[in-house]
Amino acid sequence: MRVLVLTPYPYGTTAGPRSSFELWERVLREADISLEYAVFETDRLHEIIYRPGLVGQKALEMARAYTKFVPKVRDLAPYDAVLVNREATLIGPAAIERWVARRGKPLIYLLDDPLYIPYRSPSNGWLSYLKAPGKVKTLCGISKVVLANSPSHVAFARRHNANVWEIPSVVDADRYTGWIPGDGRDHGTVCVGWSGSPSTAMNLQMIRQPLKAWSRRSDVQLLFIGGRDFGLADVPHDEAPWRAESEVDDLRRLDVGLLPVPATRWAPHKFYLKLVQYMALGIPPVATPVGANLAVIEDGVTGFFASDDAGWRAAVERLVGDADLRERCGRQAAEMAHRRYTVQANAEKIVAAFRSALA
Repeated sequence: MRVLVLTPYPYGTTAGPRSSFELWERVLREADISLEYAVFETDRLHEIIYRPGLVGQKALEMARAYTKFVPKVRDLAPYDAVLVNREATLIGPAAIERWVARRGKPLIYLLDDPLYIPYRSPSNGWLSYLKAPGKVKTLCGISKVVLANSPSHVAFARRHNANVWEIPSVVDADRYTGWIPGDGRDHGTVCVGWSGSPSTAMNLQMIRQPLKAWSRRSDVQLLFIGGRDFGLADVPHDEAPWRAESEVDDLRRLDVGLLPVPATRWAPHKFYLKLVQYMALGIPPVATPVGANLAVIEDGVTGFFASDDAGWRAAVERLVGDADLRERCGRQAAEMAHRRYTVQANAEKIVAAFRSALA
């Protein structure tokens, strides 16, 4: 089975694909299913798309990307099916996807973000409204199969398609091995940390006061991975850039993982990969009780929920002060994550979902 993947993002650059079809390739290949890629973003567009402003440059690069992308999907004859990752193009209606469907190629639609809810990006302002959120309903309806990573996405897709598979965002169990005693965590201080991206760095403002309190403790080190401007000049902390090649080793530096999530229209519908990454490595998480987090964490067993400053301080400080609790919670988190949220644990389902496109 040969599948053409229509994706907005260059290979290896975005969390969604890295935790889905880019990682699925290994199990799909073993089932004689191959993926080939047609990418919408140009290098320049990828470089500027999430920077604030630059509206004129973004509009010009978006037009260039569109004209370069169309020829990539003209010859569909070699392919048995076409996978659409979120949307084939970053703007406009589902014109290319409709064209593919009319050519008789089965569509596999991957929905891993609540694109069906209008959203104004802080980086792109009014350009966000060109995304045409109504096309998600169309894409669900014209696809042979829909793959969705959260219960909310599954519920939405099932209103428009009968063949919907829930496949969570996953990690590679061979890389994300749980904590083994003696791996270097006994270092005298407890590393409380966060990992994310420049677009989510401001989420740490939600827990600014708890962070200030922890930064004053001699037994706590704060480490933030992957952001640039945290707006926390009054909170002493260490920073590390996100690097694909060192991501797992960087995360292993954490003893407690933080996942504060702001109250937005998107938040209740999302699956938060970072939570699974923490847990698979045996890092006990403390997270906002929202979205798929409610299904992933068993509060007090595999992690803790916190909704306000007092809750964040209580949960984190309990973990900081009790090494046995950190170990117990981390082990249980890793066991659950490896049972449910690795590509190996979901391999059979992934292969069956792809094959259902040809049924």
